[in-house]
This record gives sequence, C-alpha cells and structure tokens, in this order.
Amino acid sequence: MTTRAAIYVRISQDRGGAGLGVARQEEDCRALCARKGWDVVDVYPDNDVSAYSGAPRPKWRELMEDIDQGLVNAVVCWHVDRLTRSPRELEDVIDLADRRGLELATVSGEIDLATPTGRLIARMLGAAARHEAEHKAERQQRQRRQAAEAGRVAGGGKRAFGYENDRITIRESEAEQVREAARRTLAGESLASICRDWKGRGLVTAAGIPWRVSGMRRLLASARISGRREHTPRSSWERTRPLVGEIVSDAVWPGIISHEDSDRLRALLSDPTRRTHDGGGRTYLLSGILRCGKPTGEPEKACGWGMVGRPRSGVPRYVCPNTPGTEACGGTATNAERTDEHVRDMVLAAFDSPTFMKRLRESDEDGSELYERVRADEEELEELAADFGARRISRKEWMMAREPVQERLERDRVKLAKISSQAVLLGFVGSYEDMQARWKHMNHSQRRAVLSSAIRAVHVRPANPRKRWDPERFVIDWVV
Repeated sequence: MTTRAAIYVRISQDRGGAGLGVARQEEDCRALCARKGWDVVDVYPDNDVSAYSGAPRPKWRELMEDIDQGLVNAVVCWHVDRLTRSPRELEDVIDLADRRGLELATVSGEIDLATPTGRLIARMLGAAARHEAEHKAERQQRQRRQAAEAGRVAGGGKRAFGYENDRITIRESEAEQVREAARRTLAGESLASICRDWKGRGLVTAAGIPWRVSGMRRLLASARISGRREHTPRSSWERTRPLVGEIVSDAVWPGIISHEDSDRLRALLSDPTRRTHDGGGRTYLLSGILRCGKPTGEPEKACGWGMVGRPRSGVPRYVCPNTPGTEACGGTATNAERTDEHVRDMVLAAFDSPTFMKRLRESDEDGSELYERVRADEEELEELAADFGARRISRKEWMMAREPVQERLERDRVKLAKISSQAVLLGFVGSYEDMQARWKHMNHSQRRAVLSSAIRAVHVRPANPRKRWDPERFVIDWVV
C-alpha cells in the first residue's frame, strides 16, 4: 500500500515575511519522505501563526479534514511542537491515528503513534512544548511591561498616526488632525460624524486607508497621543485587547494633546453606557430622546417608549412605534420640524438663565477635582508597579494593594465620562443670540451632543385635539 504523506510546516513569527523558516522545514521533511519511500501528496504551511496564541490555523484544519477523509495516511513534520503545542490537539491526532492508521514521522526523531510507547513520547514532547510556550509568553509579557514602565517605544508594528517612522518625532500635519478629532469628540460630536467629514476631505490613516469608527476610537483612547505609556495585557482567552490599559509611565516621545484631555477622552470612549453605531447618521434630531408620555391606565405611569422618526404623507413626524412584541403603545405622534424647533428654543432659553450657568460651572469644578483623583490613583499604580519591579514588594502584596486602587480608578473614570459630556456645554453656552448662531452652523451630530448633554429625555404627552400645536405637551427631564 502506498503511503500518502502530508508535510505540515509552521513557524510562529516571520517578521520579514520571506517564509524561509517554513521553506527549511519543508526541505528537511521532503528528504525524510524520500528516505522512507513515501509519496508527498501535499504541503500544508501555516506561516507566521503561533499555536499558543489560539489564532486560526487554516492549513492545520485542512490537514485534519484530509486525514479524516482518507486522502492522507501519514504526516511528516520537523518536530512535534511544529505540529501542535496543544495537548488537546495532539489527542485529536492520536484519535485519527486509531481510526485511520495514521503514521507520524518527525525530522527530529521517530514517533510511532501505533504503539503505547510512541504515544507516551508524543504526549511528553507535546506537554514539554506547551510548558515552554507558556513560559515564553510569560517572559514576553513581562518584557513588554518593563518596556512600558520605562516609557520606551514598543517594538514591531506600523508607524503610529501623528508621529514619524521613529515613533518619537511628531508629524505636525497629522498631529493637528489628532487635536481636531479630540476637540470635536470632547465637544460631543460622534466619531462616525468625524470619520464621514474626514473621508470627504480625503484624510486617511497612517496605512493610507479611510478612517473608520473603530480606528478613530482606538487612536483617541490611546495614552500614546498624550506622551504616556500604557500597558494593556491581553488574557489568552481574549480575541482583542481592551480599549484602554493601565498608564504606567511618561513616554520618551512628546504628547500631542494634554494629559487632562486624554483622560477625558479615555473615560468618555470607554464608558460602557456610551452608544455606538456604524456611522450611518440619524435622519431625525430627537429620535430616541423623545419619550412617549401617553398614560397606560396605571396610576402615574406612562408608556415611556422611545419615539422614532417616521413620516406620514411625506411629512416628517416622531411617533411611538407600534412594533409587535414590544410594550410601545403606538398612540403618540408629533410634527418633527416644529418639535425640533420647540425643544431647541426651550433648551437655549434654559441655557440663557443665570441659574443654569451656576449649576454648569459647579459641575465643571467637580470635574477638576475628579480629574485630580484619577491622576493621583494612576500615579499610585505606577509607584506600586515600580516597587514590584524592584522586588520591594511581592506579587501577592502588589495584587492586594493594586485591587482597591484599580476599582476606585474605574469608578472615577465612569464619573469623569459623565462630567466630560457636560463639559460640551461650556464651549456652547453664551448669550441667546450667540447660541442661535452657533446652533445654525453645527452639524446634526454636534446638535445632538449639546441636547444630550443637557437633557435626559423629553416626555411627549398626547395631543390636545382642540389645539393645532400645543407646546405644553413637552416636558423636559434635565441633566444639569
């Protein structure tokens, strides 16, 4: 019977992309097949794919399927740890060997999966490889943290937007775009709105592609643009890194924006209650802000469902949607244009009052105090990390001391995100005439930001059939 051999080759890192490591493995494996008299039916290369990372290995899956279908009855690799570093996957290979009579040959030594001794050797080699991979991952994680704590430039990867290829010198043309995006985001404009504007202006990323919301979010949430180094470890089960990490030191490169603006951005963009969408934009200004105020029959209880934009006979309206399977009553509607104007006028009139300005400035003072608490806790985490790195405290002591500080920091960041949204109003509020002029030149996203910073919702009561337009239907639930 002819032995149909498959060669499997893999290399974890190929930074140059030349595939030379894989080519060398294949050459040795072909020589082994020639000595055994086996026919090589195919080569299955997974280049630059780490088995430990859990990243998909397409050629590995294809090989397993071909073995299961009987197209291959022998596998040749350079070493068992090239085939797999997961004991679980090794057991899959052993199960296939039982069912299909699979032979396994390695350049580094013979392994016979048909015998108990051969399987024991394979399992021992696989366990040793897994142990070495875990230690390597631990060493690399520690090296990355040490580099972060020293403020050094991270190795590998592409050029950071806003900086030259040395990752230290500011590229001023891009830095001004970063500052613009930061200002607009802190002013309450959506990332989708900024991305649409930049696409229209032909502004692109460091890779030369149009900006997307996900990329804009990671840019603005990164401590790098404020001249600080953060450490963002990823657990083995996580597919992507968290948006924000732990700031561990000042970096060797200068910042593009201030620490305070960066902290406000990080708190705002990592707020779990922040609504995100794909950038399609809203057609109706108050969609979702308006709430149906029709009584339900229960004492002091209204429908409360979010009203949406829905035209009738070409006339834009806000309606409580009569959607099957929901508790929306579908019994309230209002003209969109007149409602937008009325809510705008009520909000601007409130902004023009001394009482509102007093409350707004008090909230800004609270934000300054909160910012100082956030900075103090971040510095405390830096000091704890330095003590652990210098072995002045044990890992257990570091973890115990770090936990309450981290919890307090996360709570304050959530509060800072809420105050940051109110800070939108500081750049908008002025005389009634000035606010009208600013409103006229704002885009849709900026107007929503102003409204959302000041009001939680607008409750719309049922219409009075004797009045064509009834402004008393609208009741505002104010934030400030």
